[in-house]
Amino acid sequence: MAKGNSPHLYFIFIALALLNCNTTEPPIDNTPPGKRDYVWSIDSVDYGNLPGIIQLESIWGSSATNVWGANGDAPDVRDCLWNYDGVKWSRATEGTPITEFTGNKVVYVLWGTAQNNVWAFGRKINQNVLSAFIMHYDGNQWTDATPTNVAALGANLYCAYATEENNIWVGGYEFALHYDGSKWDTYKVADSIIVGSITSNGKYLFVGAYNPWGKNIQLIYMFLTEGFELIDQTTDQELKFVGLLWATSGELISFLNGVSATEIQEHGVINTAGWHRIFTTNTFFSERYVQSNKNVFAVGQWNLVYHFNGTDWAKININVSTHTVDPYALFWGIWTDGNEVFISDTQSGIIYHGK
Repeated sequence: MAKGNSPHLYFIFIALALLNCNTTEPPIDNTPPGKRDYVWSIDSVDYGNLPGIIQLESIWGSSATNVWGANGDAPDVRDCLWNYDGVKWSRATEGTPITEFTGNKVVYVLWGTAQNNVWAFGRKINQNVLSAFIMHYDGNQWTDATPTNVAALGANLYCAYATEENNIWVGGYEFALHYDGSKWDTYKVADSIIVGSITSNGKYLFVGAYNPWGKNIQLIYMFLTEGFELIDQTTDQELKFVGLLWATSGELISFLNGVSATEIQEHGVINTAGWHRIFTTNTFFSERYVQSNKNVFAVGQWNLVYHFNGTDWAKININVSTHTVDPYALFWGIWTDGNEVFISDTQSGIIYHGK
């Protein structure tokens, strides 16, 4: 030690150096990258006596042998909820609030944490009055779980995002809802918009929305303690982004005709001038599923399937022996547990299953 330096100052310097090293070193992510070498097949579907085909807009499962699917746009409400038991898909609306004689009810999106904790979100029309609608499955039966404040909203519910059973966000017409494990809070996002996507990187929550009434505007809002603030917008002609979003620790990613991204800066502010293309496709993505930051699927129009493994994006081609995949298929519902993946071809009424 140099003459004249205090030993106390020396030890303080070492402690600070060690502290700085510990706080600046990024955590090690040991999550394995998602696989891409799937063997594809087509799931069996039990249609019973109804003529409709399976067209899933949302898929969620507690396991690859207990998977739920929703299609709120089905012409027949009995086609709006399906279940896969590991052998076949079957209609699952019978005996649920959907088929009770208390108004016309459908569900658009599903999310859950376990076999006995599954949520479904949609809308109800009773005596020409529209209201938001929530169902819950406890492992034995579906029940109407719509609280009074949510039922008072004249809104469809279209999308869901959650990290755990006591932190669920749901979006729909003009509103976003939050469940904290005991109650649902409602937040007005903006007039005359549809919330089509909700995402978070663990620190900041973002909402993607659009105006469906001919204004051709795409919007991004950020949640700030008591409500939502508009932080970026673009026209359909400029198309910097669309409302289908995914937030990572440092980027906000948008799925449009390809994938675009911009930086998430301090306090959740995004670089509105920094949107850039990662890659471009000829058609649009309709849905994405984030199983982990190293296993992300995006699917869409014209047989479109892309996968992110934490390093790069790659196009995945579905190949099934003795079957030709429709090159103009509209892929929509998508779910994976990391080992198996389900993709709904809503045009052909097919569920492609990768193992």
